[in-house]
Amino acid sequence: MPGEPRTGVISPAQLTIVVVCFVSIYFIISFYGKSLDSYRVNQRANDVRRDVARLEVQIKELHEKVTYLSTESYVETTAREKLNLVKPGDLPVVVLAVGSDIATVAGPPPPSEYPRPFAELGHFADWLYLFFGDR
Repeated sequence: MPGEPRTGVISPAQLTIVVVCFVSIYFIISFYGKSLDSYRVNQRANDVRRDVARLEVQIKELHEKVTYLSTESYVETTAREKLNLVKPGDLPVVVLAVGSDIATVAGPPPPSEYPRPFAELGHFADWLYLFFGDR
């Protein structure tokens, strides 16, 4: 019948709209993926630039330190202070302490009048006293 709509048949206009929608969705997804990749690459490039700047500053500091450490005054000061060296013709001076600050170790504990409970085991009681004190 000519007046009734046909069921199950797609018109060319509907087919064109469906194809255009799928192609548009494909391009949108592809564009989003490329944009995300570009963003990640830019982030990585910024990280690398920051690392390069930090390393350049560190290299500059190290060059300055090498320059300082190779000066004659630093070498002489280090030789005198750390290695205890003197120049030819200098008189070394050794400063001794006035008091006798000698480290001593306390002797063994005084013998007690009480019977030692572990006397048959040798010095076990002495070790107990040293580690745990008088109980």
